[in-house]
Amino acid sequence: MALEDIKAKLEADKKPRVKAEKFDQFMAEQQVSGFVKQEFDDDFRTVGYYSSISPNGQHCPVQVLLNDSIYAYIKILLGYKVVHTGNDTEVLKYLNRLNNRMASFKFVVTPEGSMELDLCLIDEPESFDPKLLLVMLLNVAVPFLDQELKALPAVVGTPLDIHSPQGGTGEA
Repeated sequence: MALEDIKAKLEADKKPRVKAEKFDQFMAEQQVSGFVKQEFDDDFRTVGYYSSISPNGQHCPVQVLLNDSIYAYIKILLGYKVVHTGNDTEVLKYLNRLNNRMASFKFVVTPEGSMELDLCLIDEPESFDPKLLLVMLLNVAVPFLDQELKALPAVVGTPLDIHSPQGGTGEA
């Protein structure tokens, strides 16, 4: 079989990325802008959408990850490399309290010491409602973070804003 035939067969076998198509359509209909889209060739055919929010005046990069699984993810970077051996015990205690309070949120510390908020939504591709993603991000996460980001710098011991000259200076 010629390479052109193999390429044509592979293209014909591709299923639509249902969640991403629904999200794209919703954003076009609602005239939502501000997201950069990237498709991945992984096993779940993930599509990433990248943007940012500014709860409590702090710049926070956002990733929306959609794929063929039953999950849809929202990841919000709260502080880049701000957790280290000097503050990790207090930060982890604080984040654990937040995790126990908010069942739909999971605050995590990445291996390099960055602090993230992960939100996971469960929905089959066929019944996926893209509006729910934006409601969860803008009407639930942002108001919550508007309050919580006021306390986190004191817990971490440094500004969290990734654009602050002092933020993210802790050693991971």
